[in-house]
Amino acid sequence: MAGGLLKYSGLVTKTKAMRGALLSEEVLTELAECEAVGEIIAFLREDGSYARIYQSHEEIKHRGQVEAVITDSLYVDYGKLYRFAGSGQRQGLRILFLRYEINELKRYLEHACLGGEAYRESYLDSFFERHAGYDTAAAAAAESLPELRQALAGTQYELFFERYHAQEEPGYADYALGLDVFYFETAWKWKDKLADARMREIFTVLLGTEIDWQNILWIYRCRQFYGRDAADIYPELVPITYRLRRQEIKALLEAEGAEAFERVLAQTLYFSGREPLVELGDEISYHRIMEKTYERLCQKYPMSLAPVLRYLHDKEREIDMLTMILEGVRYSLPSRDIREMVFVTGHGGEEQGK
Repeated sequence: MAGGLLKYSGLVTKTKAMRGALLSEEVLTELAECEAVGEIIAFLREDGSYARIYQSHEEIKHRGQVEAVITDSLYVDYGKLYRFAGSGQRQGLRILFLRYEINELKRYLEHACLGGEAYRESYLDSFFERHAGYDTAAAAAAESLPELRQALAGTQYELFFERYHAQEEPGYADYALGLDVFYFETAWKWKDKLADARMREIFTVLLGTEIDWQNILWIYRCRQFYGRDAADIYPELVPITYRLRRQEIKALLEAEGAEAFERVLAQTLYFSGREPLVELGDEISYHRIMEKTYERLCQKYPMSLAPVLRYLHDKEREIDMLTMILEGVRYSLPSRDIREMVFVTGHGGEEQGK
């Protein structure tokens, strides 16, 4: 504990200070009451978390630009913590950065595959551009899939795209799903190479839980919404298990109907025979499980990378909520419907934000 205190006290203290800038449930609720996107933009221009980014982008006026800016605020916060971290801590943070660079790559991929149908505004800061595993400017400029593949030549993504290109007429959804699987497989290998045993445990729990639930949600959607056969779904799952057993995955794949699916899920280690309060269609169950997982790790290891990862997770959730609010206001949805869609849960930590 003493070693953890010495190594992590500064980083954890900085994280706590940054957590205080997260938007509270009350603020998010007020934003959901806005009648125009311009009102939300005006608020964000004055907010401590986003104002600095907005100051250098006076041209921002519409929803797509707003989403690009608030997403970049996550990378700015990550950069602050990364620069403050020691070499061992940075090893763990690089695993998280892999997720970020893949998320951006999916945005470029969407534009390359769908052309004008996909919005491609980008406001990446210099830290992201320096640390990304590919040339972000070249990838952003790609107007077609061949151009994007050329931009990724010589990177770890080159073989990935070659493998998928060999398939029969792959589309954006195929590539995006494959990139998610690529992330989890790569991150799972990277975490085993971490020198810090406690950090390895933290990433094993977080990644393992997320992988299990990504597979659960994908099986549920494919079976309940699209009526796909189990044999077609199985190759698309992340080939890693944590608390789910192989036979449980098989049973979930073969479950006929939502009730049968939930009975199988109730017997997994995530519920241990208790009837699950399953709300799989909108991922509420998944977010509840992940929030509890972060909470347990932070309680067990208060002086570790866990509080840092939890903050970045909560920041990412905040951006998701803001994006949904922007969408709801843009399409003039009733504020009550926006609040329900957003599923405002706060940020869970010791501090609820401003």
